Amino acid sequence: IRVKANIKKEVSFLNSKWEKTFFSVYRDRIWNGSLGEAEIYNGYGSKLEKQNNWEKNGITKNEKLSFGIANIRAEAFKNKNLAKSLKGNFFYSLNQTFPINSAKSINKLIDNTYEYIPVPVNKGLSLNTKLELLFSLYKDGKSQNYLGLGVGPEFVFGDFKNKFFDYTRVGLMPFYKINSGESIFKFDQISENFTLDISFDQQLYGPIIVKSNAVINLDNDSKHYGEFINSKFSLNWKKRSFEFGIFYQPHNKSGGITFNLFGFE
Repeated sequence: IRVKANIKKEVSFLNSKWEKTFFSVYRDRIWNGSLGEAEIYNGYGSKLEKQNNWEKNGITKNEKLSFGIANIRAEAFKNKNLAKSLKGNFFYSLNQTFPINSAKSINKLIDNTYEYIPVPVNKGLSLNTKLELLFSLYKDGKSQNYLGLGVGPEFVFGDFKNKFFDYTRVGLMPFYKINSGESIFKFDQISENFTLDISFDQQLYGPIIVKSNAVINLDNDSKHYGEFINSKFSLNWKKRSFEFGIFYQPHNKSGGITFNLFGFE
């Protein structure tokens, strides 16, 4: 039996709105890159998180800030035994999209010609940047932290309005981490210092779209250098108000189904 439970509530903190989460987990499996699968035997805790999305001078920005504390018993990093510790966590990320040669749709009106998408496609070339800061603290004064930086292009072609091959998206994101310290757990140990994230989406016919994402390990000090450490392939049925898909993840030989609704805040 494997169980995960979350209770979320919006709270006011520092004169702004945050999401407060209480969570518990029993026998959860986590995939951690080249380190492979790790298990959290049990744990519970709380997290305070805030997300901001805005646009300035044509640059789209997404910011996330979170603080958390948890009591965890999980597979140890150094051996197969179970380790137990309180864990304090701070995380910050900022993702930005800079239009280089893009044609952003001025008309936001959706008419009956938009059968497959809820909003018009922003076509062209853009540059994505990624900044991450993480600090984790464990028992006995142990800690780990990293500063992560990434910059990569994204190409989007088509309007996703015609029946055949009218939408293509290709993205590349090299990501480098400057890290120090070490976790006592396997599931959250920083595993690679340099990776390349590759994404590719392609409309085939009408609402049918193929989506793929893979991460390559480019850490020269890793024995898994050059290997795909994370990957996901899906075949989706995409309409204006919903999207349904089946997916497979070769890295851990697992799959499943996804379902998303659009148009809800």
